[in-house]
Amino acid sequence: MFSRSKQKKKARKALKDSNLQKALERTSSHHFEKFDKTKKQIPWDDYKEKAIAIREDCIKRLPELIQRFSDEAKKAGANIYQASTPAEALTLIEKILNDKKAKLIVKSKSMVSEEIRLNSFLEKKGYKVVETDLGEWIVQLAKERPSHMTAPALHKTREEVAELLSRHLQKDVSSDPKEIAKLAREELKKCFIEADIGISGANLAVAESGTLVIVSNEGNARLVTSLPPVHIAIITTEKFVETLEQATTLIKALIIASSGNKLTAYVSFITGPSRTTDIEKELVIGVHGPQEVHIIILDNGRLEISRDKNLDKILYCLKCGGCMLVCPVFQALGGHVYGGPVYPGGIGILLTAMTRSIKESAHLVDFCADCKKCEEFCPVGIPTGELLLYLKSKKGPKLWEKTLSNLFRKKSLSETGARLISILQKLWQKDGYLKKLPFSWAKEKSLPAFNIKKTKPTEENKGVKIFFFEGCLAKFFFPEIRESVFSSLSHLGFDVVYPSDQVCCGAPSLHLGHKKDVQKMALKNIKSFEREDPDFILTICPTGNSMLKKTYPNLVPESSCWSERIFDFTEFIVKKGYLPKTEISTKKKDIFYHYPCHYLNDLKLREEPKKLLSAVGFNPKEEDEPFTCCGFCGVFSLKNPEISAHLWKKKSQKISKSNLSLFATDCPGCLFQLRANLKNEGDSFKVFHTAELFAKKVTQINFKT
Repeated sequence: MFSRSKQKKKARKALKDSNLQKALERTSSHHFEKFDKTKKQIPWDDYKEKAIAIREDCIKRLPELIQRFSDEAKKAGANIYQASTPAEALTLIEKILNDKKAKLIVKSKSMVSEEIRLNSFLEKKGYKVVETDLGEWIVQLAKERPSHMTAPALHKTREEVAELLSRHLQKDVSSDPKEIAKLAREELKKCFIEADIGISGANLAVAESGTLVIVSNEGNARLVTSLPPVHIAIITTEKFVETLEQATTLIKALIIASSGNKLTAYVSFITGPSRTTDIEKELVIGVHGPQEVHIIILDNGRLEISRDKNLDKILYCLKCGGCMLVCPVFQALGGHVYGGPVYPGGIGILLTAMTRSIKESAHLVDFCADCKKCEEFCPVGIPTGELLLYLKSKKGPKLWEKTLSNLFRKKSLSETGARLISILQKLWQKDGYLKKLPFSWAKEKSLPAFNIKKTKPTEENKGVKIFFFEGCLAKFFFPEIRESVFSSLSHLGFDVVYPSDQVCCGAPSLHLGHKKDVQKMALKNIKSFEREDPDFILTICPTGNSMLKKTYPNLVPESSCWSERIFDFTEFIVKKGYLPKTEISTKKKDIFYHYPCHYLNDLKLREEPKKLLSAVGFNPKEEDEPFTCCGFCGVFSLKNPEISAHLWKKKSQKISKSNLSLFATDCPGCLFQLRANLKNEGDSFKVFHTAELFAKKVTQINFKT
């Protein structure tokens, strides 16, 4: 188990590894292209909806489904074993191997075999174990572990793979993937034929028929499960479904998410050992395929988790690995750094907490940027970010985290601190920015300075009442956004209130692991809502919006009555029909629009900002997909400045390609990051919150764009 400091050292090393960065970039790009193409040809949202419903139903009924599967599989001639722990599973496998006097074992790709450390166990016992999946074979030869669930060797470039095979086989090997695949075919062919035992995992198990479902592309899984005389399958307790129809739906969702293909080359349905009734219809077991099938059902903490309403959604996971290939942190660090000791990525941290302990996963939780990309992508709707935040709260904050959280919770303390900093910052301040700060994480940036302005009272209107919820970043750094919101809404005839008792939304405290502080802040803000009783509550920060609308009802159930009244500013203006009419002949100015991660993936707002910007005289330009994270990510950038800087580099490359100098976004955090980094590029770059540009148009505020 690595400490947090050791893990950060590994992260820094990964960020500097040019080969790793090249491999991760190639893999994620290829995956996005294939997935995006397929997604446009199918009803992906329908697939997801059906898959989520199936997982929700089956996870509630696991003991029943496991028992039914076991009964049906026995009827089909399979041998069934139950293992509560990895140690029990290993003992069962060793007994079967001893009984069969096995020497050579061939394996198809199986993450659960990694979970129980099967290879090292068998090798110590004197067995020869050969991985037959190309990626797993590469990883085995390199004496490494898989860095991804479905692409075990994605951390290696084709050039590195060729070099590895050249050393192992003592001959020159081409870096052409086609040649490498051909070589693997030739090298592994004899192993399939000579093997005494074939060991596989399984993607699903069907209760109604006792059937194992195995998905593969290479053909090796078919050979592993059919050529050797004995087949051992290891499957974990969350993989059981009731019907073949359910299995088919989940397999489609799994394949599309993992590979971008509509279907893999092979989907095997295995029900007991091979058999024939060709001679007078008399049943004979063992023909061309295995004479014996042994199925080991491993629990290792899963059934207990299925009864925990806070964590049971971890079990929905199909192990497609797609969430990692859209995750900006995984794309920066790879699975050997970001993830658990067996399962990689954010979902791997959750699986570590389930199969090992929350303590063992605790030092990894802070690597999640909570961008919600994984949640948006997941074919079975796992709220990975929320679950990781739950683990943070279970772990609890450290002393410095608790102290920082208290600053956000105590309004008077945070305001006093901000005023003090605003005085001290004059030592480094120039033109509204702080330069050359004596901190490593700030040396490459020109940070926006604290800018504290009191709210000017607005004229009271008798129109619709709007509660403006500002948020901390805008309050302390960008009061011009508040002024823009006030001026535009007042101009439109709304009665805008900005109560002085509103406090931080609680997002920083949530990410610091201090759930109690979040609840206290939620209660204060809800009390303010109740007193004002507004028609609408508007936010200018997507994270704040999500906190008020989604997190508060989970913490304080009675706050759900406000959810329907909460809107993002841009969303409100567009959906409620307050866009100004633009003359067709108006020449529009090009502007680069940056999508905040939470705005796009959590609030599901994509067209609204483009419609608003177009209506106020701009021609919004998007970066090429996939959209990149700017690297701010709130508390994440404070804890992981090197990763944040790496994410910004990717963003800056997209910005450079646009050749634009005018930018808009809908998040104060992204605004902070964009201004901080672009300021170093020159004064020609201008970055605005969309609310500012709207106010300029509807009230004719005079500021330069």
